[in-house]
Amino acid sequence: MCMFCSNFAACLTAAQQLKGGQEDPCKTKSRVVGDEVYCDRYWECVNNQPELYDCPNGLVFAGKRHGVTEGCDYPWRSNYCEGKQLANGPISTEHCDWLYGIFGHETSCTRYWTCWNGTATEQLCGGGLLYNEDTHSCDWPENVEGCQKHPLCNDDPNGNVPLGKSCNRYWQCQGGYPRLQRCPAQLVFDRHSLRCVVPPTEECDIPVAPPVDGELPNKEGLLSKDEQEQQLADNAVPPFPLQGKNFQRSKN
Repeated sequence: MCMFCSNFAACLTAAQQLKGGQEDPCKTKSRVVGDEVYCDRYWECVNNQPELYDCPNGLVFAGKRHGVTEGCDYPWRSNYCEGKQLANGPISTEHCDWLYGIFGHETSCTRYWTCWNGTATEQLCGGGLLYNEDTHSCDWPENVEGCQKHPLCNDDPNGNVPLGKSCNRYWQCQGGYPRLQRCPAQLVFDRHSLRCVVPPTEECDIPVAPPVDGELPNKEGLLSKDEQEQQLADNAVPPFPLQGKNFQRSKN
């Protein structure tokens, strides 16, 4: 059997490991089968001999022409490891628990990391969604528990918050993170109903002229542009870090 093997010891080891319930890939149409014991390993028929391969760190065997690369996939996408165990532990890099995978952000609920061969790329959930570590996807805020939120949005992660004395600008919380918004022309922000309304309100008079540089009159006088910018600075959303694809199959 080993006369076709360039390495007798490797061939002998493979032959021994195939004993028991392990399926021989050389006797299957696909020429590739998963390991009987380890879900992150698989056997491939090479030169009419079975050879053992490891999936990239963090991935598990899904089947030929399946998964994200070389027949290997994220373990949470299916029950690939049911009744099996992992042969290899995690290899971690900055932001990546495993070399391949999708992981939550350290400080933000709206961002997450995609890791490919240990290289992390920062991603953003849009539309007021948050990253759900249980589903490994962007999800509605009500489905994400224990998420860090900006202090401005502590009361309501999806509500509106007044911006200082401004009559036409306000914070709109999206999944616990504030986004600066402006009321439509000739409307003012009502800090009681927390929405844009037709003036006057208790704090804001009817505009007598179109807004100039984002300013609207209020009963305590005009809020200057500098004052508005100072309000933004006082309530600023903390900056987020700014945000490769390289695969190398491992083989035992």
